[in-house]
Amino acid sequence: MKRISAENSSGLSARAQESMAAPRDLVGKDFRLRKLALAVALALPGAAYAHSTGSEASIPEFDLAFIQGGGEQLDLAEFLRQDNVAPGTYRVDIYVNRALTGRRDIRFDTIDKSGKTKPCLTLDVLEKLGVDVEKLKRNGVIDTGLPDRCYDVSELIEKASVEYDAARLQLHIGIPQAAMLRSARGYVDPAVWDYGVNAGFVNYQFSGRRSENLGSTSDYYSLGLRNGLNIGQWRLRNESALTDGSGNKRRFTSNRTFAERDITSLKSQLTLGETYTSSQTFDSVRFLGVQLSSDEAMLPDSQRGYAPVIHGTAQTNATVEVSQNGYLLYSTTVSPGPFEINDIYPSGSNGDLEITVIEADGSRNTFTQVYASLPQMVRRGMLRYNAAAGEYASNNPDDAAPSLATLGFAYGLTNATTLVGGVQWAEDYRATNVGVTQNTPLGAFAIDVTQSNSEIRQQQNRGQSLRLNYAKTLAATNTTFTLATYRYSTEDYRTLGDHVTDLRFMDGNRRGRAKNRFDLTINQSLGSRGGSFYLNGTEQRYWNVPGSSQQLRVGYSNNWGSINYNLDASYSRNDASNYKNDTKQVALSISMPLGSSQRSSRISSNLNYDNQGRHSTQMGVNGNLPGQDDAYYNLQAGHDSSGGASGSASLSAVTSMARVNAGYSHGRDYQTFSAGASGSVVAHAGGINLGQPVGDTFTLAEVSGVSNAKFSSHAGVITGKNGYAVVPSAQMYRTNWLTLDARDLGADTELLTTAQQLVPRRGSITLARFAAESGRRVQFELRSVDGSHIPFGASVQDENGKVLGVLDPKGMALALVDQEEATLTVKWKGDSCHAHYILDSRKPGTRFDKVQLVCE
Repeated sequence: MKRISAENSSGLSARAQESMAAPRDLVGKDFRLRKLALAVALALPGAAYAHSTGSEASIPEFDLAFIQGGGEQLDLAEFLRQDNVAPGTYRVDIYVNRALTGRRDIRFDTIDKSGKTKPCLTLDVLEKLGVDVEKLKRNGVIDTGLPDRCYDVSELIEKASVEYDAARLQLHIGIPQAAMLRSARGYVDPAVWDYGVNAGFVNYQFSGRRSENLGSTSDYYSLGLRNGLNIGQWRLRNESALTDGSGNKRRFTSNRTFAERDITSLKSQLTLGETYTSSQTFDSVRFLGVQLSSDEAMLPDSQRGYAPVIHGTAQTNATVEVSQNGYLLYSTTVSPGPFEINDIYPSGSNGDLEITVIEADGSRNTFTQVYASLPQMVRRGMLRYNAAAGEYASNNPDDAAPSLATLGFAYGLTNATTLVGGVQWAEDYRATNVGVTQNTPLGAFAIDVTQSNSEIRQQQNRGQSLRLNYAKTLAATNTTFTLATYRYSTEDYRTLGDHVTDLRFMDGNRRGRAKNRFDLTINQSLGSRGGSFYLNGTEQRYWNVPGSSQQLRVGYSNNWGSINYNLDASYSRNDASNYKNDTKQVALSISMPLGSSQRSSRISSNLNYDNQGRHSTQMGVNGNLPGQDDAYYNLQAGHDSSGGASGSASLSAVTSMARVNAGYSHGRDYQTFSAGASGSVVAHAGGINLGQPVGDTFTLAEVSGVSNAKFSSHAGVITGKNGYAVVPSAQMYRTNWLTLDARDLGADTELLTTAQQLVPRRGSITLARFAAESGRRVQFELRSVDGSHIPFGASVQDENGKVLGVLDPKGMALALVDQEEATLTVKWKGDSCHAHYILDSRKPGTRFDKVQLVCE
């Protein structure tokens, strides 16, 4: 071996060098041919398994005269030889049309003369993958009498394909949509729902404030905690808070502490510990015990919530389109005759559905399906339930703790009718609920009645509570009654919470129980230029207390070009308490950008006036700090008729380890300093990582040995020194893609995987592993002892036989090496040679090294 020269190069980026490992001075046709030949060589060996229909079909043939030098020394068949898969059974993740659909044991057999092993896809497997097997039976391409026969989908179905990635144990199957059954949208096989890894976390939110008012100083601090520990299929959770401050006693409170796990077969959650009962049927109460409740998140998107079943008839092979409020929700193709569509997933809670049947000749038939929804409603045949038993656990230490049990349900009786009901029991307390929800052309109506029986110190109380709900969208005027509710309770009616509270009163007759309540919410769109109007109103009356409490708020929002404005008026009255008040207030807010770009700062102004003669004005500007994508400022100045002039300034930032903020406010008689931070601390088998605030379901991403790796799918998330990052949120029971951003990793890091697909369960901490290699990027130029070129396509390997790259027509290969000194082996057409290299220290500012070697 003879070393010729070594030099550093900074003229090209590593990405450019990987795409053209030839010098820049190559121009013209010769250069273009070399690039094309190199692209062919680099692309073809990529697949570990490729389907073929004949014994030689997997090895394409090329005219070697195309390659510089005539290709007389190049054995392309040897160069393109692909790895085979050993016969046997493998548990693989199955992707159908690029979507993860399941995890199964698949047998690989040698089933043709090529000698290649191929996956054995039986009728049972094809059916579970969603293939329209009945259609294949009708076409006579499968034999139902041989259920264990292995089928090649590319022979069964035109343009179908199969590829196996042995390194990742992934079987990728491509099947034209026409050969697939129409399945529930959003369905993911429970076999791939991931419990995640064993890990613990603390999600925190801290805020602190120091105020100086007329020479007096006071401090206040609060720390909110959400703690979790995942072990196997169980997850432990705790919600607690710590408060402290001047003149206040330090106080620690715990709200919920429980263990929970999935019950997959029931599509439910099992909860043990201190938590809250469901509010589906009865008022929610805090208790210590056990609870089993339906989890709609486990259902496909098209089966969650309520939607009607659409029936119709097509005269030909027709297209059916379903729209809501002018938006196309759904489109499918149906055969001639009656059809049924039961997987509609409306975009909102209300708005009639418009169904259009487009026949083969282009003719259209349109009809309307009434649709309005309330929270109690479920689809036909669906059952939503909750059951709990335990001991009442009030936040008030003076309250009693009676044993309790509760059961609630909602069942879709018909396409438009849902039955609801339930029972609740505690010591000296009983309650029964029954009701119905009906979808009608006038909207969705719900009515339910609750009968309660309670005993307080030998006094019997029996009462009823009637509740009416209504929801509707008026398509003609685009008016949405989001929810209108009326509830009336007799004087002796008691909720479980009322019953427990009454036990603290000597006479057992607490004043101020609810008598009736009315809530109304209306949203009215006035067109694209007319803006929008909203109204929210509430009225509440009580037993044994005269008067009522009322609240009403109306508003109008619109924009004039880039200027947004909102006018809001509110009225509140409360003559049912010791502190009677009657307040009317009007507010106007205006905001506009200070530039034309999306990152331009915005200026805002707010004016407020009330019936007491008080008024205030405030102006401010907010936006990103210059040159910072995740740092923001907010400056405000104002004047109040009672407090005089005031001003404030605040800064906030989002980092990979936390969200932080700091602020200062100043007025006539006061000044306040504040600071806050929120984030998470996650402990796992790979170490401890700090991250942004996390949801109950989140992900750990590991990029082996690589720090500061970013994720294009989640802004601000970066791997730490241990190669892990905390990805703060994930969608449970749904396919989540996590994608790495490789642009800033540098030439000396090579990612073997850049995207991962995850399907987390509720509360899981899933782990996404990304394979990566680090070392030094080197462009080797290899020559034979006599100075001649080594053949194009020769394989460059390290001392362990790992392929580092292939030679281009100029004898160059760009490789990532992990040793400063080693020996390369170059192999081609049954021949080989060896070249020893020693790397010099890299000069600052260079992206890769260039080394010339003689191969002996």
